[in-house]
Amino acid sequence: MICEMNEECKERFREIDNRLRAGDKLFNQHSTDIAVIHTNVELLIKSMNNLTRALWGVCGTTLTALAGFFIWYIQSI
Repeated sequence: MICEMNEECKERFREIDNRLRAGDKLFNQHSTDIAVIHTNVELLIKSMNNLTRALWGVCGTTLTALAGFFIWYIQSI
């Protein structure tokens, strides 16, 4: 009886150990995925900052051109 329980316990401990190892692998994979996503988000933020800066430049140029056209139009009247 003790031998049977001992074998059952060993089998159960093997199952638990296998589940823990699988969980560790999954945890390491998730950690790697999170690091990659973090890097991608940082690159996206830098790209968005550059695009925002470009849009401000386009808006500024457009407003300057409109102001110049308005001044030219008033002078030509």
